[in-house]
Amino acid sequence: MTSSNFTRWLLAGCLVVALTTTAFMAGLATGFGLGRWTAPAVVVAPAAPQESPAAVVEAPRVTAIPAATQAPPAILPTPRPAPSATPQRAPQPAGTIAAQDKELKLFWEAMTLLQDGFYGDVPSGQNLQYAAIRGVVSSLDDRFTSFMTADEAQRFEDSLDGSFEGIGAQVDKTEDDKGARIVEVYPGFPAATAGVRRNDIITAVDGQDIGPLSLTEIISHIRGPRGTTVILTIRREGEDKPLEISVTRARIEIPVVESKMLAGNIGYVKLQEFSRPAPERLKTALKELLDQEPVGLILDLRGNPGGLLDVAVEVGSQFVAAGDILIERKKDGSEEHFSVRTGGLAIGVPLAVLVNEGSASASEIVAGAIQDAGRGPLVGTKTFGKGSVQLPQTLSDGSMLRVTIGHWFTPKGRGIHGTGLEPDIPIELSEQDRSAGRDPQLDRAVEYLRAQ
Repeated sequence: MTSSNFTRWLLAGCLVVALTTTAFMAGLATGFGLGRWTAPAVVVAPAAPQESPAAVVEAPRVTAIPAATQAPPAILPTPRPAPSATPQRAPQPAGTIAAQDKELKLFWEAMTLLQDGFYGDVPSGQNLQYAAIRGVVSSLDDRFTSFMTADEAQRFEDSLDGSFEGIGAQVDKTEDDKGARIVEVYPGFPAATAGVRRNDIITAVDGQDIGPLSLTEIISHIRGPRGTTVILTIRREGEDKPLEISVTRARIEIPVVESKMLAGNIGYVKLQEFSRPAPERLKTALKELLDQEPVGLILDLRGNPGGLLDVAVEVGSQFVAAGDILIERKKDGSEEHFSVRTGGLAIGVPLAVLVNEGSASASEIVAGAIQDAGRGPLVGTKTFGKGSVQLPQTLSDGSMLRVTIGHWFTPKGRGIHGTGLEPDIPIELSEQDRSAGRDPQLDRAVEYLRAQ
């Protein structure tokens, strides 16, 4: 399998986006993060207890970046390679193998004691391996490094095509790790219909406490086949007691791009996520708007959890004429620059960008590039702050491990991880505004463009 058969992708986090795990948008949220397909790489499969060297199989190697969700513009689907029928051992120095044996000896000592003496069931086989991996991952104190089972990984990849089965909301782990916060609720989808609101805190799913779970695990519990029901236990500001909200899952088809002309001859385009179909749909919308010769253009990235890295570069290139879209810095200090691609459609029209706390990963890449280039102001509230890079790798059984391997920075070298992007024109949008159908952020962007 050659590198040309794989596309770049950003992992979410949201998303989820992602959120990284973190960012997923798959029905509930996907976490926030980005990645990119590169040449196939050898992935080490978990070794059986009695075997020192680990078996290896070929699997696509992915590199995740901070903002966007993950991967390049829509192209070929990214098939999951089947495990090799005759896996070969990875060549490892004898010293390395001996060191691994010594480190694992204590683990198997402890497992033997648990299996012999624990009054209850102890994980075994695949469940034991998964439990061990999750234990190590949770010890890293990095919510964006995550492990997904084969089913979770497949659902995540499917969501990159812009549709999935779930409730239609974007979530992130709370800072105290006691639940999941609703970052965005998408109008017309099950969560919104059932009464779920932004900033609600989910503490349990179907009666199970989700505090100890990773974001990926939380999302997998909330998502599910269309027509099935999930009960969310929610803590809401102003409510004395927890709420239990029943949500019937559905097929979520994200309207990747929405566009229209506003009063005063101003074009408006909203990008919901950086999925594979996004670049071509955005270009089509921009051409239709630009044919009407608008005096200005509004790009709405509010609630966008991110998506694919190459999609972020392609989207950013529609608005920025030259320079970088982002810089990726690795653990060893090396850098990779992702430059503007020529042929941008909207590099000359006056621009304003709408952002909020739900704008993450790839959204922050694009917003940061536009801000650094001086192309237009960011209007709204501070963005999410997802600026770490994950490298996802498919393991031999189809499960996936995503490891934080670096951070991304704006073209001027600004880091946003944990801080987000500050808007040039800060404007809040309250729940009262939403209920009344008001949008002061959009109104302020229109006002700015009319004054140009």
